[in-house]
Amino acid sequence: MKKILIIGLIATAALFAKDKDGKCFSDSECSFGQECTSGVCTKKKEFDYGGSGKTGKECNIDADCIGSGKCVKSISGQGRCTGN
Repeated sequence: MKKILIIGLIATAALFAKDKDGKCFSDSECSFGQECTSGVCTKKKEFDYGGSGKTGKECNIDADCIGSGKCVKSISGQGRCTGN
């Protein structure tokens, strides 16, 4: 019975976890340690250990985010460095 409950909890958590594209409307759509910044899930500052300080900053291409993950475009087309 415990195994079924654990599997159910994991499946439920997976439903609420943000998909790979990283687009969002609110913080609740992002994974743990992330926040929704202008429509993109970005790493929270307190979880950005050793980051380059570019997490959450505007970007056009991945090269703009060296040391701070990838450049992900929001639904409106604005790019942000994810920190991941």
